[in-house]
Amino acid sequence: MNIATLYRQGLKLNPAKQGSKLNPFSALLHPFDSFYAVKEEGKGSLLAVATIVLVFFLSSIFERQNTGYAFNMNNLDELNVWLVAAKTIALYALWVLSNWVVATWMDGEGKASHIMIVSAYAIMPYVISLIVTTLLSKIMLVEEGVFLHYITVLAILWSSVLMLIGLLIVHDYGFVRNLQSIALTIAAMGIIVFLMILFYTLYQQAYVFVTTIYNEVLFRL
Repeated sequence: MNIATLYRQGLKLNPAKQGSKLNPFSALLHPFDSFYAVKEEGKGSLLAVATIVLVFFLSSIFERQNTGYAFNMNNLDELNVWLVAAKTIALYALWVLSNWVVATWMDGEGKASHIMIVSAYAIMPYVISLIVTTLLSKIMLVEEGVFLHYITVLAILWSSVLMLIGLLIVHDYGFVRNLQSIALTIAAMGIIVFLMILFYTLYQQAYVFVTTIYNEVLFRL
């Protein structure tokens, strides 16, 4: 019997946490209670999801452009908003889509909305760390930069644990099957990106071919 089923059968939600809404920040310290509520009670807000992903995007821009001079290796005059959006919003959407496809194939119980909520809530520690490390970088010396690295690593680990717990709960997987699902999700993301690049390349070649023929016809007329 997997962890999610044991939790559902043996543990009770803390009444103090039960309400019409689920505070996204409660997932940071009470992930089992929070993600169980998402799945079984339909809690969690897609508006909160959109807000978190938007803050992820904006904080990534903030981190890129406002990190202290001693720690910032970026060319501030070459900001590509679309590239940042691809690394944040598009990456999040690709993760949700891929995990939903894999979960459907592996008989996962989580709905697309569950995956969206769990994934957004799980990345909150990392998003918060982007803002915190950016602000700290303005007042810290180069020799103290290792602490910024520690904060980032801790946030990534925290987000990873939340993601593991969230997907385990909503899909009702065992630990090993959950890891398999995540590995397949990452593989699916790679396949989707490869296919997108392939189709884009084929589209460009087809466009050039049609344009060349069209110009040739006009020239001969």
